[in-house]
Amino acid sequence: MRTSQRTGDSVCHVKIAEVAKEAAGHLYDTMMMEDSFYKLWKQQYPDANPKELQRRFVDRNWSKCIDFAVASLTVMLTKDDVPESVKEEIMIVLEQNQSIRGKYVTGTQLHGQC
Repeated sequence: MRTSQRTGDSVCHVKIAEVAKEAAGHLYDTMMMEDSFYKLWKQQYPDANPKELQRRFVDRNWSKCIDFAVASLTVMLTKDDVPESVKEEIMIVLEQNQSIRGKYVTGTQLHGQC
């Protein structure tokens, strides 16, 4: 099973990438409620349908949401309504993410940071 996701010079745990992509999707929905943003984005991809526009936005911007994803998962650890089993999974993901980042940031495979 693959545990890391790579984009440009960033690398992170695949589960963190999933959360970051969800966040980018929500960001898209919020931003595109403003007509001026939507028009500018649509101008870049005039032949794209709405679903394709969102996919392109997420693909282009999800890595900018990695820190938000890590912070969101960290906050979940403090919530009383989050089951302990979920908190344990989150801890594993966060620990593996630190390991992945350390390996790629300090190694020769990839330089950069999440």
